[in-house]
Amino acid sequence: MTTMFNRLKYLLYVLLALSTNACAMQTGVTQTGSISAPLIDEASGLAVSRLNEQILWTHNDSGDTARLFAIDTRGNHLVTLNVNGVKNTDWEDIASFVYQGQAYLLIADIGDNSQQRTQYQLHLIKEPDLSQLNGQKTLSVKPLWSMTFTYEDGARDSESVAVDVAKQKILLLTKRDKQPILYGLPLISPISGLGQSSNQSIQTFNKQAKRLGDIAPLPTAVLDYASIYTWIGFAGKPTAMDISADGLSAVVLTYTHAFYFSQSQPGDWLTLLSSAPKQINLPSITQAEAVGFSQDGHSIYITSERLPAPLYKVDLRPYQLQH
Repeated sequence: MTTMFNRLKYLLYVLLALSTNACAMQTGVTQTGSISAPLIDEASGLAVSRLNEQILWTHNDSGDTARLFAIDTRGNHLVTLNVNGVKNTDWEDIASFVYQGQAYLLIADIGDNSQQRTQYQLHLIKEPDLSQLNGQKTLSVKPLWSMTFTYEDGARDSESVAVDVAKQKILLLTKRDKQPILYGLPLISPISGLGQSSNQSIQTFNKQAKRLGDIAPLPTAVLDYASIYTWIGFAGKPTAMDISADGLSAVVLTYTHAFYFSQSQPGDWLTLLSSAPKQINLPSITQAEAVGFSQDGHSIYITSERLPAPLYKVDLRPYQLQH
């Protein structure tokens, strides 16, 4: 009995030591600020503005109205953007991108914890230029289009969306499957004149997300096995995703790590996401569910649900030099 007790004490000591090390700030990870605005209490998606890199766009999880929040890189709430004509069933991610010289935001209403939804939505809006505001704190916008879609093989829970402009593809990565599944949808090009008028009617497209295949399971560290996320079966499960503006890199977030994938030439995303990623250990974060590339692709921003939510910036250049 004494021997068993000593072994248990040793195991707890090891786990505590691992936990302490994991909570230490990793080289290249800096906390730029913290989100503390009461309105933003469940930040579930994050995208860097394509008009001003010092501005980030985020939104709450399910239960909130259909709105986005502009924050600065210190986490300060700047503007609330109401998205008229749609609702927030379970907004889980957001992507920013530039197409034909215009900056857009894609909102993903794709959460489905019980995997029972009959359809999902994506909403495309023109990104407002906040430099043109005169002290306004609240704006409203209508989607340029809203895509209603289903998965070709049944309901799925996903919290990750990304846009590949070069291939005009929207990518979705599932969360609750044994191995994350990658799906693809077409990025429908804006039609002539779309978005030039504030009275533009919403265009609805019914699509089916094509299953591209299972990606390799994301690596899990020893610490994951002492984490509550392992106990509830979520270790290594994707909670957010983004693609760099040049289309050569991707980042996938889990509750305990970020995984960086890169390639020298545009290739197949299923192949890339099944390759060995660079693993980025994160500081202790309550519920990491939001990640976005900087405009130049050399760093990522990460934040979490719950307040106050720390806002981290990760320098990717050490990982890029490893190629």
